[in-house]
Amino acid sequence: MKKEYFFLVVVGFFLASYVLNFLAGPVALSLKSPFQFLTASTLSKYPFTAVEIALKTIALSLSLILILSLMEKNYLLKAVIALIIGTLGVLYAIQQVATSTRVTPLQWTLAFCYAGFLFPPVIVYYLIRGVIEGAYQGLTKNKPQFQAVSSRSEKSKKKKEEEETDDFWEG
Repeated sequence: MKKEYFFLVVVGFFLASYVLNFLAGPVALSLKSPFQFLTASTLSKYPFTAVEIALKTIALSLSLILILSLMEKNYLLKAVIALIIGTLGVLYAIQQVATSTRVTPLQWTLAFCYAGFLFPPVIVYYLIRGVIEGAYQGLTKNKPQFQAVSSRSEKSKKKKEEEETDDFWEG
């Protein structure tokens, strides 16, 4: 799927969650943990809010995947970024619910938490891709460690390329 269509799907999920938020109205819940919302009694009492949180969770997860897809290769870095963002989302939600502070609305706080729990498959995928890519690059390197330069023109070409590279990073 093209990234533009993927982006539109994510925006659609966010818009649908806002419509449900409008229809459900404000929710005043007192939770002891983010997971207390997932009990049958709470879900049956607040079904619109539950669907809204689910849509926000999916949208947040897909947003991370979309943003990470903009990076070329770097699969291990993508895994680390997903791990950090997921962990911070879960810890943020736990702290917000435990201290009863409301920096963000409860629906967003719970969506951050639940999205953090959707990231492990993404992390595993990027880790596997990173290991495979690293192994593939390691196995397909056909260059010997010490490569003799055969002519003077090749030496001058390499030197010129090095100078251009140095100028790029300095300016």
